[in-house]
Amino acid sequence: MRHQVLPATSQDVACLATMLEDAPGYLDWPEKEPGDRLLEACAFSTQIWAARRLSDGSTSALWGVTPRLDNPDVGYLWMLASATFDSDSREFAMLCRLVFAEMLDQFPRIEQFIDARSDRMIDLLRGLGFTIGQARRQPGSPDILHHVWLESEQLRPPSRHPSGMTIH
Repeated sequence: MRHQVLPATSQDVACLATMLEDAPGYLDWPEKEPGDRLLEACAFSTQIWAARRLSDGSTSALWGVTPRLDNPDVGYLWMLASATFDSDSREFAMLCRLVFAEMLDQFPRIEQFIDARSDRMIDLLRGLGFTIGQARRQPGSPDILHHVWLESEQLRPPSRHPSGMTIH
């Protein structure tokens, strides 16, 4: 692996927050800037993990989990990755597996809603053992989203096939 996963620091968050400066606003929180939403997600998270490149220590990804307000036994997963992983989805999947295993030690279930147009993310999550719910329009959102979830016994071990898992 070219990265290590460690508990995130404020420097890790700041590094990836700069990526969000030019990102389009999301429809679920139109009144907040993406960087502000990241800081808020971090504030409510019980775990935040960072992937740092071994070569230069720069931050390439963040993962976090917050307890759901209506069910504190369920963790609401969030993640943010830089373009570093665009050409190496296998390593990203391996790092996700490590992080999700840690999250599932705290929460028996982690979940999220994923844009139905995000084939790459849906394939990644499916490959890790997430259940992918039917794509539906969520109340208050014009987007069509898949409800995805992973329970502690569902996390799939790494592929034993020589080519590993490929995400397109």
